[in-house]
Amino acid sequence: MEIARLVDYLDELLDVTKFKDASVNGLQVEGSQNCNVLVTAATASLDAIDAAIESGADTLLVHHGLLWKGDDGRIVGTYKERVKALLDNNINLIAYHLPLDANINFGNNINLCKIIGACEVDYIEEGNAASIAMRAVRESAASVKDIAIALTRHLDSRVSIIGTDDENLMLSSFAVCSGSGSFVLDNNKCPDFDALITGDVNEQTYHMAHETGTVVFACGHHASEQDGVKNLGMHLSKMFKLTHKHLHFTYEKNALWYEAK
Repeated sequence: MEIARLVDYLDELLDVTKFKDASVNGLQVEGSQNCNVLVTAATASLDAIDAAIESGADTLLVHHGLLWKGDDGRIVGTYKERVKALLDNNINLIAYHLPLDANINFGNNINLCKIIGACEVDYIEEGNAASIAMRAVRESAASVKDIAIALTRHLDSRVSIIGTDDENLMLSSFAVCSGSGSFVLDNNKCPDFDALITGDVNEQTYHMAHETGTVVFACGHHASEQDGVKNLGMHLSKMFKLTHKHLHFTYEKNALWYEAK
């Protein structure tokens, strides 16, 4: 598969022109002219690049790439090591950020909606994919504990719960935004939802959760954005008969956690 054709296909599939994104979406580092062995990962970390090299990949497809608008851009330090490893091994780096979060078929947000058993799903701004976040409704309510268990098991991560200490509280309606989704609360878009499911949170999230009566499930930024790129890679492997491998890292789960006694 010619890499230029692959990128053109992805640009159209993910409707990239619809999104105002900090990421430079598409081909970020040019390597081989063809894609036969595709490796996917959430982030273009050195761990992921090294694993792609070991797998014999000619293309690495990620959610978090190396090029971000407004960044310094100098190729030094760990950034240099990542770029050098890609170029030395003739590996393409392709990245899609917000377009992959929002995609209704493969995206990170729709994946989270499926994990919690949602039966009705739409964008937070009805019909507008560029609003990124989604709203999801279960046919029957589930407890805080049951939702947390479903997320923990599927994402293989730790889940923090903010806004309640009642694990038996029943929930049926959700705002869903992988990664850093606390902006949904900041913009007061959650009064009609029982809960927000996201990756990480900021300081204001704790206050907004209590003040709006919204339960927040923080699943870990990386953990909440593993499956979108995996789903996309599986689709590409079937569509274009590519060899595909997904790299699953459990950074948040394996971090050391300390609590005051």
